[in-house]
Amino acid sequence: MQHSDNAFATMLLMSQLSADREEIVRPLSAAEFYALRERAAECGMKNLGELIDMDLSAVRMALKLEENEAYRVCVLMNRVMPLSYALERFAEAGIDFVTLEEENYPARLSERLGRKAPPMVYACGDLSLAAETSITLAASSCSRPDTIGCARELAAMACEAGVTMITGGESGFGRLIEREALQGNGRMVTFLAESLCERICQSGLSEMIATGRAVAMSIIHPEAKYTVSHALDRNKCLYALGNAAFVITCEKGRGTTWEGASSALRNGYTDRIYVWENEDIPGNMELIARGATPFRSPQDIRFRELKAAWEKPAYEQLSLF
Repeated sequence: MQHSDNAFATMLLMSQLSADREEIVRPLSAAEFYALRERAAECGMKNLGELIDMDLSAVRMALKLEENEAYRVCVLMNRVMPLSYALERFAEAGIDFVTLEEENYPARLSERLGRKAPPMVYACGDLSLAAETSITLAASSCSRPDTIGCARELAAMACEAGVTMITGGESGFGRLIEREALQGNGRMVTFLAESLCERICQSGLSEMIATGRAVAMSIIHPEAKYTVSHALDRNKCLYALGNAAFVITCEKGRGTTWEGASSALRNGYTDRIYVWENEDIPGNMELIARGATPFRSPQDIRFRELKAAWEKPAYEQLSLF
């Protein structure tokens, strides 16, 4: 994929060139990126692409920065060759970068997250799947027979209704949903907090990517290992991409599933969060008490009607509950 100078500048400012090595200067955080973009606009620059090939003095003058700030920007912007090599290497594995400035960037992320939206996303597969009518599915575990049954039934119903499913791709629950999508001829968006390079080679997901039925995405370096902080940072994207979210199980007050659902409820990252009403799962009952919509059984969810409502203009959408 060809990238504009503006998109390439975003990659230079945001990218980690290695998953496990310190660089001379630290890439920008999302908050720092948005602040820099605003400063560039205030200084009369059309976009950040104008920074490419500027030396330290030019960067400092163009952005009216202190010397240490200008130095950091200048060092990041001069990583052209290493980043080009990284782009080529990941392209050989089928992984591309997409930035906020490009047409195929998932619009729901910028619309729902605003300045919390990741300026850059790594992706493998058909990114248009991220714009389809979809649901986010989340669970802290999927070991009990009743939770497995609930997850499978929801996934089967979503496949049958033509609703794309979004998960974090985690071992256990995420892989279960991927298998259901594969068997049910469904479509998937897998938003990872672990190595994209490793996951896209694994059976099931790799088959769906190859046939245009899945896209795997990440906001961390494609070779980075899973960490809790990666998962917490990724969670807002999981919820923002879906028309609604369904939480099967979560631990009360702890874990990435609890934190993701609680944050999505507080910040309105998705239109509605449905939670399985099961009194044996205290975390679920607490989410319902905090405003999530309960469902007693997957059979209560009318996916075809919900899909039709979601696909209408916003002013025509009515609650079906």
